[in-house]
Amino acid sequence: MHFCRLRSAHPNPELTLNGTLIPVVEQTKFLGVFFDNKLTFLPHIRYLKEKCVKALNHLRVVAHTCWGADQHTLLHLYRSLVCSKVDYGSVVYGCTRESYLRILAPTQNHALRLCLDAFRTSPAYSLGVQANEPLLYRVRQKK
Repeated sequence: MHFCRLRSAHPNPELTLNGTLIPVVEQTKFLGVFFDNKLTFLPHIRYLKEKCVKALNHLRVVAHTCWGADQHTLLHLYRSLVCSKVDYGSVVYGCTRESYLRILAPTQNHALRLCLDAFRTSPAYSLGVQANEPLLYRVRQKK
């Protein structure tokens, strides 16, 4: 993989190992984090959002209003299912554009609304305060 932020076209290096040409790839996964050739981490953030949406579906099943779990249990599940995925590698991908990082915020807001049984119009900040859970941009500011 050739890391470069230049927009102009430049030739990819031709590297060989024991006479075999090593292919140049656009992105690769290393220790669970997707690296792309321009280090935007956009493929990783999209992948992360997709994984968190799947975790939210599991959380939605457990959060049923008639027979579902209580608020404390739902928040514990949220922290283990969603927060663990978002926090892993955030030191690496946290330096990317703020607009890319904002892709993950609706996922957290939706999960907190499920856990707290709040309305869709409830502000995200008040959800974070009620759940005693910092919002994602605050967590990244601390790191």
